[in-house]
This record gives sequence, C-alpha cells and structure tokens, in this order.
Amino acid sequence: MKLWQRLTERIGSLPASRVTWGLVILFSVWVLLDVFVLKLTGGLAQSSYDAMVRSRIFVAAPDPRIVIIDIDEASLARMGKEFGRWPWPRDTLATVLDHVERQQPQAIVWDILFSDVDRLSPGGDAAFNQAVSQSAHSHFSVVRLPKANDSASGITAAALPGLWLAAPSARARVTADKPVTVALIPPALPAVAAGRLGYNNGYVDSDGVLRRYRYLEPLADGAAIQSIPLSVTGNVNPNAQKGILNRVRSELKPVDELIAWRRKAGAYPHLSFADVFAQAEGDQPLAPVPGFAGKIVIIGSTAPSLHDIHPTPLSSMQAGVDSLATVIDNALNQRSMRELPRWLQALLAIALCAGLALWVKLKSAASLAPALLVLPALLLGISYVSLNGLPVFVDLHLAAGLALLFLAVLRYWSTLRRNHWCAPLADIAQPIAVWPWEGTVAWLEGPLDRLIDALEQHAPSCRIVVCDAPPSGLRWPELARFAAVVGPQAALLAARAQLEPVLQRLALRCAEPLLLDVAPDREQMAREVFSTWAMLQNKAAGND
Repeated sequence: MKLWQRLTERIGSLPASRVTWGLVILFSVWVLLDVFVLKLTGGLAQSSYDAMVRSRIFVAAPDPRIVIIDIDEASLARMGKEFGRWPWPRDTLATVLDHVERQQPQAIVWDILFSDVDRLSPGGDAAFNQAVSQSAHSHFSVVRLPKANDSASGITAAALPGLWLAAPSARARVTADKPVTVALIPPALPAVAAGRLGYNNGYVDSDGVLRRYRYLEPLADGAAIQSIPLSVTGNVNPNAQKGILNRVRSELKPVDELIAWRRKAGAYPHLSFADVFAQAEGDQPLAPVPGFAGKIVIIGSTAPSLHDIHPTPLSSMQAGVDSLATVIDNALNQRSMRELPRWLQALLAIALCAGLALWVKLKSAASLAPALLVLPALLLGISYVSLNGLPVFVDLHLAAGLALLFLAVLRYWSTLRRNHWCAPLADIAQPIAVWPWEGTVAWLEGPLDRLIDALEQHAPSCRIVVCDAPPSGLRWPELARFAAVVGPQAALLAARAQLEPVLQRLALRCAEPLLLDVAPDREQMAREVFSTWAMLQNKAAGND
C-alpha cells in the first residue's frame, strides 16, 4: 500500500506537459499495434454497430421486383404428405421452375445446393436437369470451401465455366499447363454445372454474426470466381455489375463489404412453395400467388428444420434466403456501404488524443470533464448518421473508445496532481510564507489547475491550501473562494513577481504574504491560513 502511495505521489508530481504528451505517445503506440498487428479492439464495434443498424431513420425500401418462394415449415408439412421429408424428388422443383420460367422473370435464383444425385428418384433428377437446360433465367449456388484446399482440388474454369467471372488475364502468375483450381462443392447435375453459377458463402464475423458479403474472390491467375448476387446482377443490370467490379476487382485479396440492410429481417414478400407448386399443378393454392413476370425470384428456405438460419444485425434468427435477397438488392441498385480504412481509423484516433492533449495545455484537464460523456457520444453519433444514407460508414468506435479511456486516465492523473500540489509541506525546517488570495469564484478544478500550473513553472517548492469538498460533494462557496500559497519564504518571495500576474487573472484580491519564522505543524498552518483569510475579509470590509 505504501509502495502504491509513493507511486501515485510520484505520478502526481510529474509536469503536466510530460504526462499529457506521454499519454499521447503511449496511446498512439497502442492504437498502431492494435490496428495493424494485434487487432484486438480496432475497427467496428459489433454490438453498438448492430444497435445503430436496427435504429436507423433512413433505410432503403426493398426492391419490388424481388420475391421469395419459401420452402417454409408449412410447405414441408403440406408436401410431406405426398413426397415425404425434404429433400423432395426434384421433379417437384422442375414443376415450379417450368411454371415460373414461362412467365418470363428477370432471374430465378436457387438458394439450394444440387451437390448430390437423387438415387431414390433418378427420374426426378432427369426432369429437373431437363427443366434447367431449358431455363434462360436460372442462377445456381455452390459452396466455396476454404482457400487452403484449392491446391488439392481438381475443379477448374473448364469444369464450371459459369462460375468464373473472367478468363485468366495477362497478370497470370501460373503456367498455362497448370490451370488454377478452386475447392468447392460442385453441382451433380450436368445442366446445373453448365449453367450460371455463384458461390453463396456467408462469411460471418468473430461473434458469428453476418455483417458483410464478398462479391467475388480473385484467383492467382488474375481471374475470379463470382458470388451468386454478382451472377444475377451481370444478367439483370450489367452496369451495376461493372460498378461492383470497378470497386473491388482491383484488389488482389477478397473484399468483404458491409451489407446495407433493409429495415427488418423479413423485408421481402414470401410465397409458400406449396402454394406455387399447387398453382403449377393446376390446383387451387391456399393463398393467392401473384405473377412472376419481370420479377427476381429467389427459391430458398426459412424453415428452421433445414438450418439455413444465421444471426444478423437485424435478427438473431434471420433466414439465409432473406440475407441473400438483401445482397442481391444492394448489388442491383448499387447500394454499397464502404468502411474507413483501418489506417485512417488509427490516424483519427491518434489525432483526437493529440487534440485533447493540446486542449489540456491551453486550458486545463478539468475543462474536459464534460467531454468525458459528450465527446464519445458525439463520435458515435457521427457514426450513426453515416449509416443513414451515406455510402461510407464512418466508423469512429475506436476513436470514441480511445477518447473515453484517454479522458478517464487524464482525469485520474489530474486528481493525483491536485493531491500532490495541495498536500501539506513535509520535513521543512526553514521559515514559511503564507500568501492568501480570494478568488472571484470558488477554487474548483479549473482555477485550481491554472494555479497549479503557475506554481509548477515558477515555485515548485510551494504548495496550495484550499477548502476541500467533503465526501458528500457539497462545499461552502463562501469558504471555497479562499486559497493560500504556502512555501519557503525565499522561494515564494523570489517567485512573487512571476506568480502575481497569473493569480490576478484568477483572483479578486490578495493580502501581503505572512512571514512565519518557524515551520508550523499542520494544525498551526491551518490556523495561520484561516487568520490570513480573515484579514482579507476585514480588508475588503474596510475594517483593517
């Protein structure tokens, strides 16, 4: 305990400029290490970001062309009576595909994998393969496996040409006799493998929440494989696809962009697969089924039993097909949500700390007390505003957190500093001078810090006596307006000329220093100080 007390006293005695700029250097080193090496706290703060997304004021409306044919729990129950448990024979999917295709939609997106043949119903596979071969608007999903497995794969652009975004370019870094291979789960049906393909992986953050999407993955030969939203966009809105490619294709590594979410998780209309199938079969659906002409039809599942569920900022149980619809919507309508580069986040955080240190030098640490809450709230407010329509999310979570910590450390140090400069003189065996002052206002943190600054510069051996606040936090303003500078006579009188202009800007009046021949103890010092304050009052009243 004594060691800690000595340490805090030592810290409190350090010069203000050394402490503030030392903190700036320390925090800057931490930010640089965190952002570029450790990556522990830098960047987007997940929980507060999610709360901002849910509470946005301005949110883009869902694209009215997008509709979801939903393999929901009701469809599983209704169709299970005839076709059994999922997966159903694929001729059921062929029936729906033919029905939708005849109405000339803009796209039919399959959020379903066809990675295995149906050995129990080969006729269903044949029917679906035939329907796919005649479909002019279908796009199919594949699953991208970890990139580390690429070298062990045998899948090249020749096997799945609809997945490759471009042929190898002049940037090729491999020989022509050894084409690049990609690890993924390929389609089992020939017509699907020859069709339009895109991977549909959701790359979640460390907490398991989906916040970003990857439109393409560059390969070693300069080509790239595309996501299914990019495949759809290339056919429905080629200009939008070019915009995405211009934004992310120049990177040699995958780029994950923040998803611009709609207002709620289930923002797009859902039609029961069983109802669409019934209409295709000529039966009466339980609910009306609108036409699909000019629509972008996504066929997927929201049934929890099929496990295509993952958390997003909007919901802890959002269906994957709804997330896919959102990304397709963003791609078609060129809604991107970019982020500040990590180096810029680090630069802003460091600049903020430097600005706070400069403020302390010009004003005082006490003047930053309101900023302890206001500044982080303001920075987070800027981040929130940027989510409401701006193309760039101005992520100031790092700056806000750093500012809060920097201000808290400064505030703690300023308390240690006041404790040091307002402590009684110890082990002094020489004559003492007491110089009383009456302030225009109470000697609270701001004026007291300015007085400490003056003593630190001109009379470091002197100390200050003020009326401290009791534990309740209340104080007598009438007494709190009085202060006294005490210290060795020689030191105080020598610094008087330098101190007086500073004190006159802070105080109302003063008396001549009282010279004591002996060094009083703490109780005697208190009596002498109160006596000099009484002299000031008498002088002000004209009774001296």
